[in-house]
Amino acid sequence: MVDFLLHIAASPPMVRLWVYWMVAVMTFIPLTLMLQAETRRLGLILLLVGAVTAALMVGLFNQVGFVRLLGLPHILVWTPLLVWLIAKLRRGELTGGPRTMIIVVAATIAVSLVFDYIDVIRYILGDRAPMV
Repeated sequence: MVDFLLHIAASPPMVRLWVYWMVAVMTFIPLTLMLQAETRRLGLILLLVGAVTAALMVGLFNQVGFVRLLGLPHILVWTPLLVWLIAKLRRGELTGGPRTMIIVVAATIAVSLVFDYIDVIRYILGDRAPMV
């Protein structure tokens, strides 16, 4: 885990900033949602998904290093999560602050997935050099 974090710390400033943003969004929004009874389940699901994704990424890092394939756990876990969150938003299940928070989570996941899909495709096409 420490080695993984050191690689993130050695990444370009914009990459580090994006990682910090994702960690903040995927930690503080779920914790905030857990404060209200009606959104507690959603907050817990988001926290669990974040923990699973982080564990998968660190495990994959330990196997292949800091390469573009690290986007794969996001693709596998966050793609269905994003579909589910968008469906909840479209059905109007959330209003007010919780709705705004889920829009921020969904937008963050969507942007991350764009980079993740590109990175994994590049890896499949042969770009296997370490990113740092």
